[in-house]
Amino acid sequence: MRYTWRMLIRASTYRNHLAGSLCLTLTLLLAACSSTPESPRPARPVAAEIEAGPEISPVDDLLARAARADDSVEAARLFFNAARLLWDEGDAAGAEEVLGFIDTEALDPIRMEGILLLRAEVAATKGDQALVLSMLNEENFPTLERLSDQQRIRFVDLRATALADQGEVRLAVTERVQLERLLSPDQRGANHESLWQALKTLSATELETFAANSTNDVERGWYQLALVTLTWSADLDRQLVELRRWRNDWSEHPAALLPPREIELSEIVAQERPTQVALLLPLGDAAGLIVRDAFMSGYFNLLELGGQVPDIRFYDTDETTDIIALHRQARAEGAQMIIGPLVKQQVAQLQQESDLGVPTLALNNNEGQPTASPLLYQFALSPESEARQVANKAWRDGHRNAAILSPLDEAPSTFTRKRDSFVAEWERLGGRIVAQDGYHENYTDAISGMLQLDASNARAARVRELIGRPIVSVQRRRQDIDFIYLLAQPGPARQIVPSLAYLYAGDIPVYASQDMYSGAPRPLEDRDLNGVIFGDSPWVLDTSGNAADPARQLFPTVTAFDMRLQAFGLDAFRLYPRLRLLESSPDAKMPGESGVLRLGPNRNIERELSWATITEGLVQILE
Repeated sequence: MRYTWRMLIRASTYRNHLAGSLCLTLTLLLAACSSTPESPRPARPVAAEIEAGPEISPVDDLLARAARADDSVEAARLFFNAARLLWDEGDAAGAEEVLGFIDTEALDPIRMEGILLLRAEVAATKGDQALVLSMLNEENFPTLERLSDQQRIRFVDLRATALADQGEVRLAVTERVQLERLLSPDQRGANHESLWQALKTLSATELETFAANSTNDVERGWYQLALVTLTWSADLDRQLVELRRWRNDWSEHPAALLPPREIELSEIVAQERPTQVALLLPLGDAAGLIVRDAFMSGYFNLLELGGQVPDIRFYDTDETTDIIALHRQARAEGAQMIIGPLVKQQVAQLQQESDLGVPTLALNNNEGQPTASPLLYQFALSPESEARQVANKAWRDGHRNAAILSPLDEAPSTFTRKRDSFVAEWERLGGRIVAQDGYHENYTDAISGMLQLDASNARAARVRELIGRPIVSVQRRRQDIDFIYLLAQPGPARQIVPSLAYLYAGDIPVYASQDMYSGAPRPLEDRDLNGVIFGDSPWVLDTSGNAADPARQLFPTVTAFDMRLQAFGLDAFRLYPRLRLLESSPDAKMPGESGVLRLGPNRNIERELSWATITEGLVQILE
């Protein structure tokens, strides 16, 4: 590879150094490029030029020297050092650009390992964890043992993070346990936190399986610790008892000597949890009653298990137009924590109130609106959030061109909110909306328009007209659609999906809003939905038992909408004493019945939905 002044200019544009630096670099480089074979290269007064011109930065000096280097190995060394400096300064784009100048063909394995390691770090900042893993493999690092301790720490940490992100949690745990031996005592806490967050993505079944099959005692101890916290996540008192039992069994384990922050906070949270909670709900409304009943099912279940429960007081928000006054009344009557209200307009009033006095978990939100009090948390079954997650799921699955089919409704509705949020998120990701159409009951017409089948028919008619005789033509749909985002209730969805196959689009993946699932197993009716992908609350998708059983028996429901509200109410009960745990780390999560919960910006509780498809008319949860 030959290094030209164009490369150097390109690299220099990433820098915000003095303008004279680029002039000096060009002077040096043109001097290097102007020598001829007939005469010896004249000595360049580099020092004199540096003294006479503006001060050159270390990066630009390395780039200039690399461009003048006589062999590719020396040039690679200088370019790598420049990239390393850029990386250390936080200029990942500049580092990536300079790494691209390196001719790697003649480099020895040790030099290549350093370059690959830095390239992997750059890829990690861009979220390309698959690329990280492809770079950091044993074939590319035949002399891994010759890396410095610091390089090996970077290598293992990058691999562990990438493996966890790709769902290979067991391998990530193995990497981080091995990493422990290379770390100083003050570095181990961060490694434990990363390991812990990876473990929290596993189910109880996975934790049990990995613990039973692990041949490494340290790994087995981590799995058992995660299993304890997950199993007793609804009962802080029992969880603390089981944690003490774990410590007795694993007193020399790294997590016993330096526990994750969440474990330490559990005891503090248990001691400081509120003893009186006020529930502000519209008790004349079906949604308010479902949330109340689900909240209380969690309460009675914990009470039956012997757990500590607060005193609960109810306040009917239907009986007032002044939610601030009702909130103050609940505080005056001893509430140490307030949950509610449920109505968006009332939550908007609380967002403007700076003197809330006690932590308040509102059961709705107004996205994008600032809150006046740091004591206000917002938790909602947000249509906008669901639509954004569908967009991200489709993007991760490799799709780039989307078509949208939604009810033809000009008035604002849940469907229009989902559609608009999907479009905004899809375009933010870099995707294209190549077609949109709406339907009432004319499903075939809407689909034909979206697929441009009318244009295909028109082309055939035009050909018949030109040649003057009948022809046999096959309808052809447009070919630029990667997937369809379908917004529909169960009835329309069961007609639309088969119609896609009939209209030559059966091979296009369909990602649907959760509205299309009825919430109950209907294999005969839902066979028409086979292959559709959608996201929903774990409570709706998994009816096999576990913590769901008591609430299902106490308050049976018949629709998916009611079940989502039920999961929402259960999670509200489990959230109230754990808000501090979610605040302990940006990566802190809590498995809930409505999704995996975390605390997002502006103290909004964000839900990560579970993903499923329909197979033989039944829900099949996706990994």
